[in-house]
Amino acid sequence: MRRLTAIIFTDIAGFTALSGQDESRAFKVLERQRELVFPLVEQHSGQCLKEIGDGLLLSFPSSLEAVKCALEIQKVTASEPDLSLRIGIHQGDVIEHKGDLLGEGVNTAARLEPLAPVGVTWSS
Repeated sequence: MRRLTAIIFTDIAGFTALSGQDESRAFKVLERQRELVFPLVEQHSGQCLKEIGDGLLLSFPSSLEAVKCALEIQKVTASEPDLSLRIGIHQGDVIEHKGDLLGEGVNTAARLEPLAPVGVTWSS
């Protein structure tokens, strides 16, 4: 099924290095990300489609709600020393298949995320 969707990709900056230094601390960072981010996604009518290592693939029916959620995520994680996020957002056509999203809309959001400076949300 094809539909217009706002897609967010997140990534924790420095997570690979942290994992190499202290796996236990890195695991706690992932747990903290879930505690802080998942309720915000739900409040903004979004869904967490999957966790990809330290990153998240989120979808929203509204680009406005996606941006509001991303800004709130940046606010609540700003005081977390190991939870510095990059966030990329794109609205585009996606194909929903077995609970996953596929297509150029997803790929564009994924390409935006690494370009975003830490603590900043980028969208197209």
